[in-house]
Amino acid sequence: MHTSKDAMTHTLETSNSHPPTPALVLDVPKLEGFVARLQDAVDTHWPNAILSYSFKTNPLPWLIGFMRDRGLWAEVVSDTEYQLAIALGYTPEHIIYNGPIKSRQQLWSALREGSIINLDAKREVSWTAELAARMPDASLAVGLRVNWDLEAYCPGQSTSGLEHSRFGFNAENGELDAAIQELNAAGVRIAGLHMHRNSATQSVDVYRAAATVAAEIITSRGLTLDYLDIGGGFYGSMDGAPTFHDYIAAIRKGVGNTLDIRNTTLILEPGGSLVAVPVEMHASVIDVKSVCSTTFIVADASRTNIDPLFRRKKPFEYCLETTAQTTRPEQVISGFTCMEDDRLMTLHDQPALSVGDRVVFYKVGGYTMSFQPTLFIEPPPPVYARTADRLIQVRQGLELTEYLRGNVWSQNSSSVML
Repeated sequence: MHTSKDAMTHTLETSNSHPPTPALVLDVPKLEGFVARLQDAVDTHWPNAILSYSFKTNPLPWLIGFMRDRGLWAEVVSDTEYQLAIALGYTPEHIIYNGPIKSRQQLWSALREGSIINLDAKREVSWTAELAARMPDASLAVGLRVNWDLEAYCPGQSTSGLEHSRFGFNAENGELDAAIQELNAAGVRIAGLHMHRNSATQSVDVYRAAATVAAEIITSRGLTLDYLDIGGGFYGSMDGAPTFHDYIAAIRKGVGNTLDIRNTTLILEPGGSLVAVPVEMHASVIDVKSVCSTTFIVADASRTNIDPLFRRKKPFEYCLETTAQTTRPEQVISGFTCMEDDRLMTLHDQPALSVGDRVVFYKVGGYTMSFQPTLFIEPPPPVYARTADRLIQVRQGLELTEYLRGNVWSQNSSSVML
């Protein structure tokens, strides 16, 4: 067995570590460790906190159930995700409902049933005011997502660069104040602010800035909040920095004396920082071919499985399982698809891989399952959860009969019948 320099701590020597390939494997002890570390951070710096899990990051039902059983709320951004949360055992009062694509029907239902709701679109403000007019005794309360200029506070940190973010209500041009005014006029209380911004480096400074901007808005608008929702996007590492403690301490410092943390709940919505590291992709070598001076290693997995948007620039951490006694100067590990750019990585001076050898790619749990197509040449691979002593299959590969069952088709015609 050979590991990359960055993956020397990974071992695959227990009998439960060898699922049929291709397969995604979730390391349960690692996952438990990330959840425990985040809980310890909030217990230390802001005990009055709600931890929620971002469904969009990885909607694997087993994983959602894992988070639910450990007390994490559901953070959802669509009607479909909201209904998935209910189907998987969440009650409405433990759902945080975000995103710009809420329907009026689901929004009204969530308002009636006690979910925490952060409005993101003008139509949602109007719909909330409309429901308040129909239910004058309901005492409705919502949060508002704030559109704020990250670049002004942390230059170079915005993932949109100098272009503005499209999410939330702008705090500088009057749109946030217009939303507050419309809701207050309808008798709806502003219960919280949602400050999430994606950052280029997951810097602690971004979260301190988000808390600082929130404090400025609270003071200037005279708001009394039930909660401050700081969002997600944190860096998650086994032993690297920043740590969860660094983030929560920075948020606490950013709000200063504006909020009494005993009375104002901090809401966190982590996704990748909890699940990216614990997930592995297991693949086998199915072919080795030489083309001029290049050796291609063809695997039964694809980049579509672990980098579906083909955006990753840094190499994957990996482990090779091989008995090879010789090395090759260069080997290009490629996927099974018909795309020329389906190349996962290039190995230099590594063991000469043969058919039947295995490659494990690490830290691939963030968004990879969300973005996989239902069927692209091959269906998404099965998923296993690995405990200390067992390997449990938690998602089957898509069967062709199941795929056909979900589509309208005609056995006697090439045309789709609607």
